[in-house]
Amino acid sequence: MKNIKQLPLPVLNADIEKIKFIYINGRNSLFQQRYAYSPDWKSFDLISNYNVSPILQKLPSIYNWFKLLKEHTGVKTIKTSYISVLDVKSSIDWHTDSINNDFNKSIITAISTKNSFIEFDDKKYYYKNGLSYIIRSGNKHRVLNLNDDIRITLCTTTGEDNNDHMVA
Repeated sequence: MKNIKQLPLPVLNADIEKIKFIYINGRNSLFQQRYAYSPDWKSFDLISNYNVSPILQKLPSIYNWFKLLKEHTGVKTIKTSYISVLDVKSSIDWHTDSINNDFNKSIITAISTKNSFIEFDDKKYYYKNGLSYIIRSGNKHRVLNLNDDIRITLCTTTGEDNNDHMVA
């Protein structure tokens, strides 16, 4: 069974250096630990329950990408979106995020994922920067960042009931 699907969405050419700057300077105030079992995994909400953070305006590449999604795909609204950072040479241990085998509704877009991968029981998957994916998050998986730099992804959940309209 395939655990990841690449979505035919516009490529995101994010300003990696600006995101790194925000992370380094806001690591202790803006970014929150995602889960207690993974202290090296932090995130910052750009959109939470349809409410947009003022920081999003400081990231025009992501702001404009959201506009592209709404103009050229089946995405009508964005319910949540956060920048996810996994520290240098660290991991998110084996876990599941849901209780079913379906593809998760959240879209993961790779921003800076060199020398990192997500691993399921069947194999390792390497994201390509700028591309978007959905995963079967109910299947046991882990994430490893073997890089000397932070791993950055954008996790976005649309307001639609599912992502069927985006899956090729």
